[in-house]
Amino acid sequence: MSALLVGGAVLASLLACESPEQRRAKVAAESRTRIAAESARASAAVTLPSTGTWNDAVLVKHLVDAGLAPQRRDSVRGQDWMGAPVLAYRLGAATVDVYLYRDSLARRAVVARLDPLAFAPRGQPSPWGTPRDVVENGNLVAIVVGGTDRQRDRIATALAAGPGAP
Repeated sequence: MSALLVGGAVLASLLACESPEQRRAKVAAESRTRIAAESARASAAVTLPSTGTWNDAVLVKHLVDAGLAPQRRDSVRGQDWMGAPVLAYRLGAATVDVYLYRDSLARRAVVARLDPLAFAPRGQPSPWGTPRDVVENGNLVAIVVGGTDRQRDRIATALAAGPGAP
């Protein structure tokens, strides 16, 4: 019995010893899977009737149509004071945290309470890194962090275009 346990431990340790190339290949495969899932969701958005407001499917469609490869970051916790759940994505070296509201009036009410420099409640430090851009469009607020100037500009342009006509 103990030989079986030792053999299992040896096998487990051998399997845990991945080369750097194997780890990179595994990470790349996981990224491709996440990107494919978001692309499939973007394709599904084409069949939905437009409501003239942002939703998760429309958001992903705009990012994919802009040539970006969004990867959902499910582990990100939103800021409670934003008053909406967060939709978080990685786009290359940049990240984007998106908050969707009932309408543009609800979005404006939340944003009006924030310090425009920190994009956080007045007197609180910003929870987002730098460089960062904020995009407000209809019922959407997106905080784009990191990446290159070009990446942030491409993301902002995709989101500034609007969700589409109703």
